[in-house]
Amino acid sequence: MFSSISVFQLIAMHTTDLVCLHDGDNSIRFATPSSKDILGFPSEDLLGKKLTDFLSEQFINEMDFNTLMRFFEQPGTRIRYQIKHGKGKLRWLETTYTILEPGMNYRSLSTTRDITESVHLTDDLMQALSKEQELSKFKTNLYSIASHEFKTPLAIIQANIEMLKVKQSPKLLTVGLATMEEEVDRLNDMIMDMLELKRLTIGRRNFNTTAVDVKQLITDLLDIYKGEENNYMLELIIEGGEPFEIQADYSLMRYVFTNLIGNSIKFSNEVVDVKVRLRYQTDALQILVVDKGIGIPEEDQTRIFQSFYRGSNVGNISGTGVGLSIVSEFVNLHKGKIKLQSEEGQGSTFTITLPKS
Repeated sequence: MFSSISVFQLIAMHTTDLVCLHDGDNSIRFATPSSKDILGFPSEDLLGKKLTDFLSEQFINEMDFNTLMRFFEQPGTRIRYQIKHGKGKLRWLETTYTILEPGMNYRSLSTTRDITESVHLTDDLMQALSKEQELSKFKTNLYSIASHEFKTPLAIIQANIEMLKVKQSPKLLTVGLATMEEEVDRLNDMIMDMLELKRLTIGRRNFNTTAVDVKQLITDLLDIYKGEENNYMLELIIEGGEPFEIQADYSLMRYVFTNLIGNSIKFSNEVVDVKVRLRYQTDALQILVVDKGIGIPEEDQTRIFQSFYRGSNVGNISGTGVGLSIVSEFVNLHKGKIKLQSEEGQGSTFTITLPKS
């Protein structure tokens, strides 16, 4: 027949949770051998210390320390916190305090267990839920865009087809075909935006870096816009040191600058005046796309890089509202930064900073 003392000793020796007895100062006066597994230290090393002595520096920096201490100093509470396990990895623990009856040699008893795997599982589930919500929102917005923005060019194409069925003069044929080609290009652009956004949303966008000559890339793009029988004023300005290549994904960079230059032209007033400035710095390249167009209202600027968001002053100018969100994501993939400076009616400046390597 076991005595009560031997039963308690047996429990203390083999419990997987860390059980501690604390004095009035919350210092540990007894700890079970499981401290080696839970905290990374033998039980004798815990004597005279507090559980707060094992908190990770990162956790302390993220929390209000005074508030944190109050949790540990008020038995009867349950608290989750992060510790540095021995001299190794960070672990998450959960401790429950119980106040003992007055007159005993100890003020409180604590029971602590390792919940690291549970915390990580919760984080994974939340990320998965967030991704599902993001995909659901994407689908909803995609249907909305498809029913609205795609309807206009399709209606124009259909109208021209009907017109050419009735009468086919050389002039009408030329005008009709040109109009339909323009609307097909619009549709293609919108579909490409949607496909790029879908790849980003589900994490399936390839990222292949190579040496990219941004000066040549933008020169080629400006030549394309200049060659479209228009009176656009497009200028490339080189500033700073000697031009150099950067490590980047060429197709992503082409999308970024095609979108920014195309937007500057599309949202210009009667006169298209766009300047692209390349500033070659010691370890980075700055690209500024400057226009004198309609600008972006101040209240829209904080949301302009969100998917499906469009400025409140775009009027009947076509678009899906996804281009700039993709641009922002592509810049982030390159460890770069993008910022906007704009004033409604005065134009906009988009500044991209990309590391040299």
